[in-house]
Amino acid sequence: MSMILASTAKEIHRSRLYDQDVLPSTSPNNESRMQDGSTHYGRALSSLRHALKQDVKSPQKIEAIFITLWLMIDYENRFGSGATAINIHIRGIETILYNHIVPLIQDQGSDKALPSQAISSPAPTADETSPAQSSPEVQVVNTPLTPETTSSTLYHHPNSLETLRCTSVPLFLLWTLYFFTPAALFFGPGTARLDTSIFQFFLSAETPGAGPLTLPELYRISRQSPARFWGDMYPTSARLDDIENLPGLTLYHRSHVIQFKITELFKQRPQVESTAGMVSPYQRLIDEINTLSIEHDTLLASAKSTPSCESVGGDRRVMETIYWASITFYSTMVYFHLCFQDILNNGPETYVRGELMSLDTAVSLVLELSLKLHRSRPRLLVRITWPLFIAGIATSDQIYQDWVSIRLRELGRYGQNYGRISERYDEIIQGCHPYAYDRQGHFLSC
Repeated sequence: MSMILASTAKEIHRSRLYDQDVLPSTSPNNESRMQDGSTHYGRALSSLRHALKQDVKSPQKIEAIFITLWLMIDYENRFGSGATAINIHIRGIETILYNHIVPLIQDQGSDKALPSQAISSPAPTADETSPAQSSPEVQVVNTPLTPETTSSTLYHHPNSLETLRCTSVPLFLLWTLYFFTPAALFFGPGTARLDTSIFQFFLSAETPGAGPLTLPELYRISRQSPARFWGDMYPTSARLDDIENLPGLTLYHRSHVIQFKITELFKQRPQVESTAGMVSPYQRLIDEINTLSIEHDTLLASAKSTPSCESVGGDRRVMETIYWASITFYSTMVYFHLCFQDILNNGPETYVRGELMSLDTAVSLVLELSLKLHRSRPRLLVRITWPLFIAGIATSDQIYQDWVSIRLRELGRYGQNYGRISERYDEIIQGCHPYAYDRQGHFLSC
C-alpha cells in the first residue's frame, strides 16, 4: 500500500506540472505532493526491511514481498535517478525466485536441496536523490542461478504448479524479465550492472531435460494467474478479454525474448564469429523472427490493414493490443539490423543465408503503426517507448524524426526517466551517428 501511495503521489505531482501553462515549481501543494511520494517510499522500505527480518514462508507473505519489490522497480524506473537501486530490487526478486518459486516445483522426494540465498537489509532512508542508499540491500550468495543446479530436482508437480498459478507472481516476474530487453538500455552504461541471470536462467531452461521452468511455461501460467486467483468470481467478460488478447500478447512476449537474445549475441559477437561450418547464431535468430512472422501473419496483416482502433467498434482494446504487439515485433527487426548490419551487408554466407525484412521497411512499419496508435489513444505510447526511440534514430526522414522527438517529450509526464529518454534521443539525432554502440549494447550518447 505504501508503494502504491508513493507512485500515485509522484504521478499526481508530475501530471500537475504538465497540466499547467507555467510550471508551479514553488507551489506548496506540488512540493508537498512530491515530498509525500518520497515519504511513502521510505515507509515501504522500512516495512520491507521489517518483513525480511522475519521467517518468510507463507505464500501470502512471499507474494506481498515480491509485489512490493516489483512496485519499487517500477517506482525507481519512472521516478528514480539511476540503475543501482533497480539492480538491488531485482536481486531481491531473484532471491525470492530461487528460494521460494523454484522449490514450488521441486521433487519433494529428492535428497538434493537447493542452495539457499540470504536476504538482509540495513536501515533504509528516503533520500530520493540517492536511491541506492534508500533501498534495502539484498545480499545474494554467489551461487550460479542455472538449470544445472536445479534440473535434477525439478519436475511438474501438479499441486505446486497450481499454487503458483493462483498468485500474481508469474505476471510480475514476467514483467521483470521484459525489463531486461533493450528497454533497459535507456539507462546508459550503468545498466550493464543490471543482473540478467533471471532471464538467462529461464532461457537456458529451454534445453531438453532442464525442467519445467521454461519461458513458455512461465508465460502460460502468467496468463492463467488472474482467472486462477479470482476463481469463480472472475467475470466471463474478463475471460473473453483474455482470450481475445492472447495472440497479441503472445507476439509481444516472444518479441521480447528475441530482443534479449539479440542483446546477448551482440555482447558475445567477438566469440561467436568463429563458428564457420555451422548454422550461425545470426541465422538462427533470423529464422526465429521469420517463423514468428509466419505464425502471426493474420495479426500482423490486421495491424497494417486496419486504419484505426475506432474502425473496429467494440473491439477497440483488442486492436490496440495488436498495434503495440506488432510495433514491438517490427522494432525487433530494426534492433537486429542496427546490431548486425555489418554482418547482414558484408558478412560471409556462412553467417547469414536467410533473408530478413529490410531495415527501411521495418522502420516504416514501426512508425506508421505508432502513428495509428497515437491517433487512437496518445497515452498508449508509453507501451512502445523503446520501439519509437529505436525507429526514430534509424529513420532518415526528418519529419518522422521530429514527430518521434515530440512524442517522447510528451511522455515526460509519466516519469522523469521518460524525460531522460527524450534528451538522449535528441542528443543522438542532433550530433551522433545513429548506429553507434559500445560493446555492452548501449547506444552511445553525445
